[in-house]
Amino acid sequence: MPTRIRKLFSPLLAGLLVTLAAGPAAAQRAPVAPAACADFYGHANAAWLSQNPLPAGANSLTRWDQLNALGQSQRDQVLAATTAPAGATVSIRLADLFASAQDEAAIEAAGLKAAQPLLAIIDKIKRTRDIPAAVAALHAAGMPVLVNVQVLRDAQGNPYAQVGPGALGLPDAGFYASADPLVQPVEVRYLAAVAQWLRLAGTPEAKMVEQAGWVGRMERDLAKATLAGSPFQVMQIKEAQSVGGTIDLAAILKAHGLKATQVAVSTPGFFRALDTQIANTKPDQWKVYLRAQVLREMAPTLGKAYHDPWAQLYEVTLAGQAAPTPRALRARWVLEARVPEILDAAYTQRFLPVPRQERARAVAASVKASAIAAVERAAWLSPTGKAAALERLKAMSVQVGRSVPDNVFDELQFSRTDLAGNVLALRRWLMKYALVRAEFAWPAEQWQPLVAYLPTENRLLVTAATLQPPLLDDAGSAADFGAFGALLAQQLSLAIQTWDGADAAAWSKRATPLIAQYNAYSATGGATRVNGTRSFPQNQADLAGLELAWDALNAQGKPDAAASKAFFTGWAGLWARQDKDTALAAAQATANHAPGKWRVNGPLSNLPAFADAYTCKGKVAMQRPAKDQVALWR
Repeated sequence: MPTRIRKLFSPLLAGLLVTLAAGPAAAQRAPVAPAACADFYGHANAAWLSQNPLPAGANSLTRWDQLNALGQSQRDQVLAATTAPAGATVSIRLADLFASAQDEAAIEAAGLKAAQPLLAIIDKIKRTRDIPAAVAALHAAGMPVLVNVQVLRDAQGNPYAQVGPGALGLPDAGFYASADPLVQPVEVRYLAAVAQWLRLAGTPEAKMVEQAGWVGRMERDLAKATLAGSPFQVMQIKEAQSVGGTIDLAAILKAHGLKATQVAVSTPGFFRALDTQIANTKPDQWKVYLRAQVLREMAPTLGKAYHDPWAQLYEVTLAGQAAPTPRALRARWVLEARVPEILDAAYTQRFLPVPRQERARAVAASVKASAIAAVERAAWLSPTGKAAALERLKAMSVQVGRSVPDNVFDELQFSRTDLAGNVLALRRWLMKYALVRAEFAWPAEQWQPLVAYLPTENRLLVTAATLQPPLLDDAGSAADFGAFGALLAQQLSLAIQTWDGADAAAWSKRATPLIAQYNAYSATGGATRVNGTRSFPQNQADLAGLELAWDALNAQGKPDAAASKAFFTGWAGLWARQDKDTALAAAQATANHAPGKWRVNGPLSNLPAFADAYTCKGKVAMQRPAKDQVALWR
């Protein structure tokens, strides 16, 4: 017998001899249940658990921690790149912007080139009546002076415009004319920086301190009006214009691309004080004041002579930093805070392939159809309850990855050698698309893994970072339904649980046995039990999500054995985690969800489809007797 065959044959023969030696009794003994039927969580996640020990000093490590870390790492790649893949149009624009923030030689060489058109607008002021038109023109050019304009959203998601004070160079009105000896130097340092900016822009050195004093006096008066406080008011645009006085609020809103019939006015007293300032201050002083505002706003993007006084004041003195922030890092922070949709678009282009996004949308459509079908066949629901749930489901917007109109970024072009010009272009873009941005606002960025339902808007959102393993991959397997699909279905089920009366009682009767089931589970393998009452809402959602997602998979055609197993393995993979026993035990008093093991084994033990997939028979942990199983939508 060849050596290779003999080596293979020997263990097989040994196993056979052991079985024969055991005698007839062993042959008649019931087969041992597969590991999957005893503890599916441990069976499905064995490799992950062995490869990912709990880090020293940590209380837990989860698959979601890893997915979050991956999203942050991918975001950092986008924000650090000065090059981008061909065809990734938004990424290319971002790369150009970041490159311009790192080219100090080009920044110095550019001087005030980008600011000259703004200063030219100010130079045209000859009379008091020229001031409002100049302010509106500056807004249109990307420099929103005097008046701050924001587009916000109300509780129903509808966008609206808000106008308020935007005339102060210091971050709080309380800094002006303060009696606090710790605060007083701040205004002095600010006006010294203003004087230097004015001198650099052409003011004679002999007059720079005097002109900075004009700026300080005007801002002090406006700060006093801001501090006096006055109520936030929503007004018709004509009424708001009467509050604005000389300042043309309608023209400013138009410069921002907003056609409003009404507007929210923050601090109306500020606008009355501003009107008085315009009437009582000479045009030449207004020109100085507006120049100072423009130069202050542009200083972070200009050469060192402008930049360094700004950085010392705002970052070192006011923010308490040990040193100024590098320009490239500051550009990144500003982008993340003010223009998240550009980062979202660049992130999506790099890390969400189109086929995967299309697969996610197909799974989402199938799950939504499954939820509708489940409600339609729910005999326990009243006609009224059924109609309300169906109306909510059918009207629900399911957004997989952030979608904005294709042409939104077309006008946003950056030069790799013009940081100041790029920032102005970005400001103009922000104003032009303020309304569009408000309509497409999200509660999280695309690099943050999230599946969330927004009740007031009836929107179900899935970020791009979510659409990666373990939730979704490029293989297009049934695991996508067990992971991603089940998470979506969770949210759909929660969205329609607004029952009352008999419907609420019927749902409670179906779901309440889950409390006793989870109360019986050990949280750590010891005496500490899972808090089935606190975790009840999430336990309902887990089971409902699996039921609906299983139906959605079956709607594609009856899954074979491999697909069925992939479905349940997909769910189990979401909840793999390492926990310190003491922390896990302590968490049961406050946790709103069960430990990972029971988020897997708990709902699956109620599903006959799981037992069929893994041939679980007899008294096994993963299959409850039919009379004890909880069924919510099946």
